[in-house]
Amino acid sequence: MRIAVLEDDPDQLDFIDRCLGADSHTRVLMQRAGELHRRLQTEPFDLLILDWHLPDASGLEVMGHLRHGHAWQQPILFITAESREDAVVTALEAGADDFLHKPLNPAELRARVRALGRRTSQLQSAKAVALGEYRLSRVPRGVVVKGDPVPLTEREYQLVNLFFSHPGRLLSRQLLLELVWGLQGDVQTRTLDTHISRVRRKLGLNGSCGLRLRSVYQYGYRLEEVCLADQA
Repeated sequence: MRIAVLEDDPDQLDFIDRCLGADSHTRVLMQRAGELHRRLQTEPFDLLILDWHLPDASGLEVMGHLRHGHAWQQPILFITAESREDAVVTALEAGADDFLHKPLNPAELRARVRALGRRTSQLQSAKAVALGEYRLSRVPRGVVVKGDPVPLTEREYQLVNLFFSHPGRLLSRQLLLELVWGLQGDVQTRTLDTHISRVRRKLGLNGSCGLRLRSVYQYGYRLEEVCLADQA
């Protein structure tokens, strides 16, 4: 993969460079947000590793600009020395695909980068999925219901993409939290339920358009196809 690394600490930047070099990734190292914005005008990247604190902008500001200004669709791995849970949640809600705490563990960093690379390859394997009255496109990202595009946040889109990629399959809460938020283990949070509720409402996933997003008590969620003729 071709990876952009934005980190203002020279020692940390060199450490990340050596870790990624072990897997033969192409690394482009930067210390200022302005340099990243300039290079994005002419250079493609498969992944961004982004530090929370930068000299000319915060990592959250950089991420917001990428997601909304540049329509950046590639994964972002957020690295931070912040240990507060709300800081991590803020980063994930703002558009990070995964996060790591400093000090970084070389093996874990490489594993997270490989996982994000696999996830990107899987999502790009098919450019569109059609189910019922719905059409999900991956390039560019979007969901259309009965011919009308429905605006979704990055996290909402990732959830919908997972369900559309596995119709009829029961997806556990743990799996969804891990794949969409990067949270591993038995995490107690209402974030997933809030996002599911928003997705249901925005897309009308109540069976009226051929799909129903059903909750399975204390386990997870399943996207089910509904025969509209049976409802008439």
